[in-house]
Amino acid sequence: MLQPHSGGFFPPKITLTQRPPSREDEMMVPVLDAKKASQLPVNEVACILQAELQLGLSHEEVTRRRAYHGWNEFDISEEEPLWKKYICQFKDPLILLLLASAVISILMHQFDDAISITVAIIIVVTVAFVQ
Repeated sequence: MLQPHSGGFFPPKITLTQRPPSREDEMMVPVLDAKKASQLPVNEVACILQAELQLGLSHEEVTRRRAYHGWNEFDISEEEPLWKKYICQFKDPLILLLLASAVISILMHQFDDAISITVAIIIVVTVAFVQ
């Protein structure tokens, strides 16, 4: 169904996804994805979503839409500990190559080179971790 606005009707490419009402007196709840909403003027988005720009939604409408769509929240999973994220930086192939060269430097009793390479690795990994 096309929705009227100040310039006529919305183009056919704008489609609304609606769940069929479970009861005859239940009205459909309009849905507009973020990509389509970002391409339209604010007034058109408000018209499609049947929302008042100045007043917002009534308490009853909020309750009805929340029952249809659920709460407006993200599923947040448990974050990985920081130390694991830091250690994961050492899985980079270039870092592994530098670690191998530091070990070879130790085996060849070139401790100055081994310390320099190790310090460079720690600096690079720390900077990458902070970013």
